[in-house]
Amino acid sequence: MRRAPRSRLKPDDPRHGTTNGYGNHYCRCDRCKEANRISHAEYMNRVRAEGRVLGKHGTRLAYESGCRCDPCREAHNKNSREYKRGQKD
Repeated sequence: MRRAPRSRLKPDDPRHGTTNGYGNHYCRCDRCKEANRISHAEYMNRVRAEGRVLGKHGTRLAYESGCRCDPCREAHNKNSREYKRGQKD
């Protein structure tokens, strides 16, 4: 897996706390991560409201974008089981 370069933003840069800081400048400070989290949540809410399904059926992404067909539900359940197994260690 390729690692993102370190943040190129200086500590006093006004782009901290923005999706630009997170996406274009690879900043992973708490403020930039929070801005990206909020932006992604808003995007997924728009996708669901429009009734669009992202990815292919039978994937976690399709489930997260709102599809509840059996293959998508099983992909979600499989991911959930794996996540919970990892939490027990």
